[in-house]
Amino acid sequence: MSIETPSSDFPQQFQTQALKLLEELLPVSSAAFYLLDPEMRHRGVVLSNMPPEVERRYYEEFSSLDPLDARKFHHREERVATIDEQMSFSLLRQTIYYQDFMQPHGHRYVADMFFRYEGFVIAVITLLRHESLGQYSEEELALLRKMQPFLQYTLNSVYLPKRVEERQSLGDKYQLTPRELDVLEQIIAGASNKQLAKELNLGLATVKTHLLHIFQKMSVSSRAELLARVIADLR
Repeated sequence: MSIETPSSDFPQQFQTQALKLLEELLPVSSAAFYLLDPEMRHRGVVLSNMPPEVERRYYEEFSSLDPLDARKFHHREERVATIDEQMSFSLLRQTIYYQDFMQPHGHRYVADMFFRYEGFVIAVITLLRHESLGQYSEEELALLRKMQPFLQYTLNSVYLPKRVEERQSLGDKYQLTPRELDVLEQIIAGASNKQLAKELNLGLATVKTHLLHIFQKMSVSSRAELLARVIADLR
């Protein structure tokens, strides 16, 4: 299967290997593994057999309509949940979410694996099936539930602390504000000014002001110099 990993500072190798492992254990049509920031925005998305524009459309237009939207699963116990557990198909097929998103993309059965930190969902693996593959069996769901603690432990103990450490290191060295660090992360991920403004809910003028402050504090004059400085600092 084709797995796409757009450039970013998130744990893409771990995400990619996790999806490959799951796809070896049970049949799926497509899959995605994404992290969530405190505002529930998608970060570090890794996709398998899913065009990036489909994931973007889901995030921008349909995530709030999804019965499996991660925001509904904060401080809950479910490690794995399916869309059919949340809503009967007779009701699901009447929804805008099914008619305008799921059905056009051939999605019928969905199983999501939730990863939490201090009760909050911080990452999700979503496994999608065409109708021809059939619904997830109890055995398959039991297998996913057994795997979730290991994947969650790895995510929490290895990758998230590293990201926090890197943010703190850069923030302390260059006296960057939390918002400037958010902007810097977006630059590392390859976001344009317009994308950055949209992701962080900022005006373009505000984005340019943050960039100017970051350039001044880090003594660089271009994005290329900025990336080179960050890479050198994090080695």
